[in-house]
Amino acid sequence: SSGVLCVATSNGVAVTRVIGALVPPSTREESEAAEDLPSLGVSPSVEMRNGYTVVFGLEEDAVDEYLYFQFQAAFTAFGGERVLRVSTVRLQVTSNVAHMLQSVDVEAAAVIMAKEAVVDVVDGMGVEAAKTAVNARLQAIAKTWGDQVKVTASGRVNVVPAQLARLPHLTYHLLHGPLLGPILNHADDYSLIRSLFLRSGVTDSVRILAPTLLLCPSSEGEQYRAVPLEDLSLLPDSILLLDHHTHVFVWSGSKASGADFDPVRSNATSHAMQWASGRFPCPDVMLFSEGESMARWLVSRLDPSHRDAAGGGIMGAVRGFFNAQFVPTDDDSMGEWMSKLRLSA
Repeated sequence: SSGVLCVATSNGVAVTRVIGALVPPSTREESEAAEDLPSLGVSPSVEMRNGYTVVFGLEEDAVDEYLYFQFQAAFTAFGGERVLRVSTVRLQVTSNVAHMLQSVDVEAAAVIMAKEAVVDVVDGMGVEAAKTAVNARLQAIAKTWGDQVKVTASGRVNVVPAQLARLPHLTYHLLHGPLLGPILNHADDYSLIRSLFLRSGVTDSVRILAPTLLLCPSSEGEQYRAVPLEDLSLLPDSILLLDHHTHVFVWSGSKASGADFDPVRSNATSHAMQWASGRFPCPDVMLFSEGESMARWLVSRLDPSHRDAAGGGIMGAVRGFFNAQFVPTDDDSMGEWMSKLRLSA
């Protein structure tokens, strides 16, 4: 089904960018409607999981107590009925930086930053240039909104505000994951994941950006438990599940790869497909064990945090363990990346 989306805002607020499956009005009826509604966009296909990203900017200082945003959507449902939905949001204006930062939805902010970077790449900007711009943007956020500076042996380091503490994590995985990182094999793979990301809502976008790594329960009564999205979570006695939207990975450690653990893997696969019900395209499911060649599909998506541990002053047999346990990589860990940006969280 097709539909239209119109955005209205308080005076002094302008729409600076729209990202998603929207096109300018083309038919006579749409063009006539656009004369009265300059912020009208047309969606050739309206799907349940679609998302539209609208970026706003202030044309002048806000003087009122509140700013208002209204989103009007009209579309034809699958049953043929016409649906009209109107959502109005009121945001309070404040001069208190802490209050402003506390109100930020960090995941949504990270998704918007990521979508703007991905659109730039799709429109022709080089990947490295886009990554440099993302790094500079994160540095500017820390410098502008952070109220702390650490002094280290190597110099001054800007601290990301505590309210935005998750933003570096999400940004790191944008730069090193399938959207902008070097982990996919073919240009068509990048085209697919970027297209899916740009038209997805926040929930699906966060899963593509930085999915949750889950430790699978090994006995009845236990629950799935989130563990850090890093290679130090790859413990030999664990079975891990990662749903990265287009792929589901089930990884078994060396001590959990035997037939006794087959029910755990079967349950993990079954639950993942239940969670992915209705998703298009249906994700591929991949199972592998520690040390297998195909395990790189999962390992490449993790923060190589063992580099921080191995370089943290430890010596001898412990350092040898880290060097032998993990696949050598030239990729920066999140800690190394933050250090190069002169940032701390």
